[in-house]
Amino acid sequence: MSQIPSEYLVDNLFLLIGTNPLPNLVAAKLLLKEGGTLYLVDSADTSKTALRLETVLAEHCDIRQCRKIEVHEADAYDIEGKIRAVICNLNGTVGLNYTGGTKAMAVHTYRVLEADMFPGKPSPVFSYLDANSFELRVDPLWHEKVLLEVKPTLNELLALHGISLRPGLPSRNVAMLAAANALAHAAPSDGLRVWRDWCEKTLRAQAHTGKDWKKNSQLLGIVLPLPDDPLLQNATTTLKSELGLPIHADGLPLDPSSLHWPFSKSKPKYLCQWLDGDWLEHYVLSQTQIAADDCQLHDWGMTLETDPDSSLFGFEFDVAAMRGYQLFGISCSTTADKGLAKSKLFEAYIRVRQLGGDEARVGLVSGYPDPEKLRSEVSHSWEAEGKIRVFGPQHLPDLATHLAQWFKTAT
Repeated sequence: MSQIPSEYLVDNLFLLIGTNPLPNLVAAKLLLKEGGTLYLVDSADTSKTALRLETVLAEHCDIRQCRKIEVHEADAYDIEGKIRAVICNLNGTVGLNYTGGTKAMAVHTYRVLEADMFPGKPSPVFSYLDANSFELRVDPLWHEKVLLEVKPTLNELLALHGISLRPGLPSRNVAMLAAANALAHAAPSDGLRVWRDWCEKTLRAQAHTGKDWKKNSQLLGIVLPLPDDPLLQNATTTLKSELGLPIHADGLPLDPSSLHWPFSKSKPKYLCQWLDGDWLEHYVLSQTQIAADDCQLHDWGMTLETDPDSSLFGFEFDVAAMRGYQLFGISCSTTADKGLAKSKLFEAYIRVRQLGGDEARVGLVSGYPDPEKLRSEVSHSWEAEGKIRVFGPQHLPDLATHLAQWFKTAT
């Protein structure tokens, strides 16, 4: 792991606040001396973003000396005047990381710091975080990869955007892993399609209303006939074993009291959701955990669902992981329908980029049988080459290996 040379660490660091505060957090952690002061140069549009950044830095990074400088994001006179008023009273070394903000903010803040520092003081340190190379670049010549030097958690990243999850989330608890593994291993031989067919014709036909799962009181009396297709024999046997059913049982009761219940809440709908597709999220999370050490992941979780009472907007995501300050977001769907798979991928792409910026990477694990074709199509049309990976049924049995390859090379 590289170290930032001491001559590039400063007592006073100016950060330009844009729509994505993650580069600002990274720059603050890398470049500010202990006990130094941050100057958050924001605009009316990014004032709340600056406040959230200030809160996260204080609560999670022990950086508590922050001052906000609100400027008009496109007014050269306003930007230069307000920056000049601050620097004339500064003591110690000064730096500017110009990754965020508008072009006008970057140009005019840079120009004032370069021209107006008093004679005899050290020259300002100008730096930029390159989203393509994951390098910190210090003008004019020094550069070094710094991806793994700053490691925000998923909750810290969400807090930067004003997102609070429901209590207990993200979840890291995998339910019925053996059954999920069995379903994953049946996937390449058409088992995923057969299971999806059973979900539509049996599970949903008996337990779903068309809008949502039936009330728990209604679900308690349902016993689902299990699929008898040979492709799913191992999966159904494993499922019965994990739920404590006799090996020869041909029905699956939804009553928690009749089963070895794998969920924290005794509500039949949680088993319905797992059978209907949540098993894939649990499996993907387990495979991410397997790959974590080798890939230097430091945080991961599933079911990222916002708390509607405390978040700025609604948000839900399947599986996510952090490698350094790079976010990996993975959408999961058992569908084999190209249109539905593409829709899931697009939603994930928007959300992940919103949270993790240009450095973020987006994955889809689905039942669509030609994942490379889908990846190529959307990468071209969305101008997202290198930022998307699609995994299909053929990848599921050894998904951890495929995920590890992606995690380590998506830089």
